[in-house]
Amino acid sequence: MFEPSPVQAKLLKAVQNLASDNQHLIDRSRTGDNQDLSPMALAHLDIGRRTRENLEAIANAVGVPKSVIDYTRACGERGHRWAPGQPLLSTEAIDRDTLLRGHRRAVAELQTMAGVGAAAARQGDLSRAGFSAFRRVMGVSWQQVGAVGHALGLTTVEQQHSWEPTARPWTEQVAHTLSKLDRAEVSARWQAVIDTDFATVSMPVMVLQAAGITPDDINRQLPVLPDRMVELAAAALDTRPTARVVGGVDIDAAIEATGAGAHTAHDPTDHRPGPNPDQHTGPEIGPGP
Repeated sequence: MFEPSPVQAKLLKAVQNLASDNQHLIDRSRTGDNQDLSPMALAHLDIGRRTRENLEAIANAVGVPKSVIDYTRACGERGHRWAPGQPLLSTEAIDRDTLLRGHRRAVAELQTMAGVGAAAARQGDLSRAGFSAFRRVMGVSWQQVGAVGHALGLTTVEQQHSWEPTARPWTEQVAHTLSKLDRAEVSARWQAVIDTDFATVSMPVMVLQAAGITPDDINRQLPVLPDRMVELAAAALDTRPTARVVGGVDIDAAIEATGAGAHTAHDPTDHRPGPNPDQHTGPEIGPGP
């Protein structure tokens, strides 16, 4: 029997309820002789599928075995919503070394994302809208990595090793990685980040916060805030002043132009809680386990 922690239970609840919601949508949309789904229903299902896959990935990252995730999803697809205390039959377990390796990969991906932002800025062809989209995705990715680190209960040594697994500073490692990419490859990676569907990647963070993980918990896991990560990566890529140019405007000015200092609405790149954490719709994730 698998006994989920409160964080794991909240993620499994979201997975199962989202699978159930999607199945109910399919059943409602197929009426009479018309078994075809409308374009709107198909789009909704696609968003639900990608959101659920992100939730499943985070559940696995915090120690939920794949067999448990598969079983929970299947229950939802049969139309059953999550019930607290429902049996989860599994003897599978994920060892801590595997979880720590996965977390180190996630941290490295976050650091590389910062490098992509810095490298794209050096190319001088970024739009304000693109830079704003990048900051949103970078910010929510930062929150997610920090929340997972908290859920894993990392020790100080594990935190430090995740941030810099070798004697080489993380900024130098990122600069080395980015130096191998040509202009087109940097642009492609940048585009992939800003094209990310924010709704699907932000849901896991909302679920983790609903499970009780606070902004302070997240902040304690990561030594550098997202915007500062980009600045440090830029300095490692090129120490020349022109390295900070974004379409004729430096990175600090680009950040200012996105309204980073005006918190009239919740900014996902801000590690502080927003005024209304439940403003987004999604699968039922609370209250309760």
